[in-house]
Amino acid sequence: MIANIYRPKRQRNGKTAISRNYRGRYRLDGDFAVSEVALKTSDKRVAERKLHEIIKEKQMERDGIIAPKVQREAAQKSLPEHLDDFIADLDALNRSKVYMGHIRSRNSRVFTDCSWKLPIDISADGFVNWRSKQEGLSPKTLNEYLNALNAILNWMVKLGRIPSNPLKHVTKADLRGKQQRRRALTEDELQRLLKASGPRRLLYTMACYTGFRQNELRHLCWGDLHLEGDRPHVRARASTTKNGKDALIPLHPELASELKKARPHNVSEGERVFYIDTHPDRTFVRDLKNAQVERFDDLGRKVDFHALRYTFCTMLAREGTSQRMAQELMRHSDPHLTAQIYTDISQLPTFDVVSKLPWSVSEEQADDPQIDPQNLFIDRRDVSQIGTSAVEGCDNQIPDNQEFMQGFSPLVAGCQVARAEGFEPPTARLEI
Repeated sequence: MIANIYRPKRQRNGKTAISRNYRGRYRLDGDFAVSEVALKTSDKRVAERKLHEIIKEKQMERDGIIAPKVQREAAQKSLPEHLDDFIADLDALNRSKVYMGHIRSRNSRVFTDCSWKLPIDISADGFVNWRSKQEGLSPKTLNEYLNALNAILNWMVKLGRIPSNPLKHVTKADLRGKQQRRRALTEDELQRLLKASGPRRLLYTMACYTGFRQNELRHLCWGDLHLEGDRPHVRARASTTKNGKDALIPLHPELASELKKARPHNVSEGERVFYIDTHPDRTFVRDLKNAQVERFDDLGRKVDFHALRYTFCTMLAREGTSQRMAQELMRHSDPHLTAQIYTDISQLPTFDVVSKLPWSVSEEQADDPQIDPQNLFIDRRDVSQIGTSAVEGCDNQIPDNQEFMQGFSPLVAGCQVARAEGFEPPTARLEI
C-alpha cells in the first residue's frame, strides 16, 4: 500500500511556489491506480490523520463493513430531494414536460400515501399493500405508478445512491382482457364525422391520411408543409415526433389541395397550422355525437382522437399495402404494432378474400361428398394391412441370402423379410 502527503509545487515567474495546503496520495492493496485527494489543511499532523481516516474508510468500504460514501450521503437525503434531482436530470436530457409531470405526481403520491421519507423506507411490501387498496385505479394506471417508481429507483442505482432497486421483483398487474382497446372508423363513419366537424374537418382529415399524433399536429407549422410539385409531403421535425427522429410523410393529392386553400395569405412559416384545445378528446366526442357515430362498439372498443391514427393504418391495410411499407408510414419501430395493434381486422375484407379463392373441386367430387378412402390408392395390394401376409412364413426354406443371414439368430434367419410396400414398415410375422 502507498500512502504519503505532500505540498504541490508549481513554477511562477521563474520561481518555485509551494502550496500552503497538503494533498494526499494513496493506493490500496490490489489497486493499480494511485488516488489523490485534497486534504485542505496546512498542518502536517492533521493532514496525516485525514489521509489515514480516508484510507481506513476506503478499506472498510471495500471489505463491505460500511456502505460507500455516496450511499451513506444519499441515505440521509429525503425522497423529495432525490425526486427533484431526478426531474432536473430528465430536463437536461430533454424529456417531455408531460412525462416529467407524470413522474413527479405519481412518485409524490406514493411517497405520501406510504409515509416514505428516506430511501431506506421504500419496500416492496409497502407498495403492494398500497396497490391493493387503490380501488379507483385501473390495472394499467397501477402499472404506470410502478413504472414511475422504478424509473427513479433505477436512476438512483446507476448513480450509486442505493445498492439495489427494492421494487425490482414486484409483479405488474395483468392487463389481459382489461385494457381499453380502440377501433378504426368505417368509411361511412369517417364521412359523417368530417361532414359534422365544421372547422375541425381539415384537422381530422390530416390525422386520418397521415397518421399524425395529437402533439405532432399541435406543433405542425406551415413551413413543414411542402405542397408544390408532384410529390407533396410534410416533414415532421425530430423535436415534435414521439421517437425523436425526422420523418417525411407523403400527402394525398386531395389533402394537399385542401391545405393550399386553407393556407392564409402571407402567413409566416413558423406559424402553426392547427390550434388544438388542451383536451381535444372532449371536442372530438361532441363531434362524434353530432355525426351519430357510436363511441363504443359491441366489443367495447372505443373511438377517440387517437383512433384516427388507427383509421389511417387500417385504410393502408385495406388497400393491400405491404406490412413493411405500412410500418414505415406509421413510423413504428416494431412491426407487431402495425399489424396487431393499429390494424383493425374487423375492417378488412376477409369475406371477399375467401370468396375470391379459386374453386378446385371437380363436379364428380361435388356430386358425391362422401369420398371413398380406398380410392386414394390405385392398387390396394400395395398397402399392408393387419392380417395380410406381409412375409413369406417362417418355413424350412433356406433363403437366398443365406450368407447375410448367418449373423442373425436361427429364429430370425429362418424368416424372409418382405418387400417394403405401402405406408407401414415391413414386419415379419413370427409364429411361436
